[in-house]
Amino acid sequence: MPPTRTNPITSRFSHLAIYPAMYTLGVYLLASLAMDLPQPDSVTIVFILLVANACYLLDRVKITNSRQDPADALALPDRALFFARNASPLRALLVVEFLFSIVLGYFISPLLAPIPLGAFIGVYLYAGRGATPNDPRFKDLPALKSFFIASAHLAFVIAVLWGNDHDLIAHPRAIVLWTLIGIWLIVSADAIMCDLDDIHSDAIYATRSLPVLIGAQRAWAVAITAMLIGVLCLFIRHAFSLPLAMVSCLILLSALPTRLRKNRRDLIDARLLPIVLFGMLLR
Repeated sequence: MPPTRTNPITSRFSHLAIYPAMYTLGVYLLASLAMDLPQPDSVTIVFILLVANACYLLDRVKITNSRQDPADALALPDRALFFARNASPLRALLVVEFLFSIVLGYFISPLLAPIPLGAFIGVYLYAGRGATPNDPRFKDLPALKSFFIASAHLAFVIAVLWGNDHDLIAHPRAIVLWTLIGIWLIVSADAIMCDLDDIHSDAIYATRSLPVLIGAQRAWAVAITAMLIGVLCLFIRHAFSLPLAMVSCLILLSALPTRLRKNRRDLIDARLLPIVLFGMLLR
């Protein structure tokens, strides 16, 4: 069988964490759509993209070479080689992104200025070093890897919404509650599906993700079930919302190919933002 060919442009988008940054923006816009909030301004969009991209780059390239993750190198050798060759400029880029996002956050609201620093610390604690079987990180704890990711996305969304003067306490509580539960379940499901790509390397280095614990088929079934419940939560209070119905269906349908696809991560990361933008056009 001939080797699988990869598109150099899409590979760079993946290596440079463009897709997961887009995903984070998609999560924020999905919350805005589900709670019927105004679209964010350009400064907020740039802030979200900068913080998300810096966090994902930090998670992948780490602070120093000594903290590189051997599990990542085993699962994604092409990406690991790219990081090895470009570690210094990528670390400089993520530091600039963090600093610039602090300034942007302050202009949006002083409450948002500390968010990038908090995100930096959170990522460092989550996976700021390589996998060590005898010294587990937070992401190595049993079945919690995907749920940490979902909780971080949800906390970031709530912080940015609050920084944009969207008082979620004054908003209809049922809509806020169902939206947050739905988004948490969807992001958790997506993270579980992404973990399917890393099941072998995670098992070797004692990262006990859900696929490692219960197997790929069962983990995928759990993810699809969680996603189904999540999309139902999104429009449970909006039974006649065509945009939310379309977005919810597309989110679920676009996840189904991950059952057999090898590179699930890029599909999962890249598909959310276009789907939500389509829904916002229908609003």
